[in-house]
Amino acid sequence: MKVEVRKEAPSRAVLEVELPPETVSQGMERALEQLNRRVEIRGFRRGKAPKTLLERYVGKDAIYEEAVKLLVPDAYSQAIQQSGMHPIAQPEIQVQAVEEGKPLRFVATVDLVPDVRLGDYRAIRAERTPAAVTDADIDAAIEDLRARHAQLETLGDQPAASGDYVLVRVTEISGAADRFVPGKEYLVEVGGGTYPPELETGLLQAASGRRGTATLASGAAVTYEVVDVKRRRLPDLTNEFARTAAGVETVPVLRETLRERAHREAQQRAEQEDEQKAVDALLQRATIELPTSLVDHEVHHLIADLAESLGRRGITMERYLQVQEKTEEQLRAELRPAAEKRLRTQLALDELARLEDLQPTQEEMDREVENVARGLQQELARVREWLAQNGRLDMLRATLRRRKALTFLIQSAYGDPAAATAAGAREPGGKGGQE
Repeated sequence: MKVEVRKEAPSRAVLEVELPPETVSQGMERALEQLNRRVEIRGFRRGKAPKTLLERYVGKDAIYEEAVKLLVPDAYSQAIQQSGMHPIAQPEIQVQAVEEGKPLRFVATVDLVPDVRLGDYRAIRAERTPAAVTDADIDAAIEDLRARHAQLETLGDQPAASGDYVLVRVTEISGAADRFVPGKEYLVEVGGGTYPPELETGLLQAASGRRGTATLASGAAVTYEVVDVKRRRLPDLTNEFARTAAGVETVPVLRETLRERAHREAQQRAEQEDEQKAVDALLQRATIELPTSLVDHEVHHLIADLAESLGRRGITMERYLQVQEKTEEQLRAELRPAAEKRLRTQLALDELARLEDLQPTQEEMDREVENVARGLQQELARVREWLAQNGRLDMLRATLRRRKALTFLIQSAYGDPAAATAAGAREPGGKGGQE
């Protein structure tokens, strides 16, 4: 078998493969055997018809087609092994016309695992994000807590102001207004942005008993009657409120509790920002050319994740697209940059882990499997068996490896290269930098 390989791009290759005539003849014989077992010819049991009769019955083209199905996949696999390449998707294969007694030639175009060059990632330096919490932050947290424990009080004949809640009963709909049903009541916050702005604006200064019609951007007209106007009354900031809202005895203790919580949240945000800064710096130095097929595959995963998340809330993808006023093609286009960045991040961390010889230990793997079992609320043995199937254990190992690479990157970027080396737990012979 002859194989010629040429690169069309750093992550795309073309293989020209030629099978000798004797291999084609053997493939033809195997094709006849396969067809003989499938084709029924009157007067003969399956698999027992004479070869010459079978050839006349099915025709040469059918035999050639069957031979190609048998020969090309094996030849492609051998060509990939011979070339030493690492495909990431199924190839596009074009087969030239098959003729008896002549070689079989086909061309396979395939996307490859991208080449990743990180540059001098050990030179990345950044400053930690401060996790400051001010008295104003605590005041805002207390006001938010009071707002969440507010009660709605009827205003009587008073008109609605911005921030008030108006209970309306829809009496009539003209046109397509999927969100509203005649006869149903809706509690609308004026200026809240939850309902169409034409309706919310029309309710400003509305009083109980008023009737009106809102013409929506879609052209539909919604006729309504104001049933009631309500305003939020915030509870007083007292020790009783502290006990009711947070289970603490006094307002000073409430403030300190909120301060501790705010500090933890600020610290988490700062750590996330630090991670992102380090990763962004890594990607700025990296050279990674992503194949289109790999990005398409990642976009498909993002859409599947979104569909699963929506499904848990009882929302279909069709309904989501309708509410967002988007087509699936538009959604795919919007998700593409996120898919590309996620892939670039994964590939860069994989390469960093390779260069620094970072691998999860068996103890770390066992601990992560236990975490998965705990999260799924399943028996540990059952989860181990499930993870061992279909490459899930390899995916878990890859996730842990990237996590170690990220830890190494952060500790190196924020001025602790010694800790970064310790985090990598490199053994003798590990790579110390870019090859």
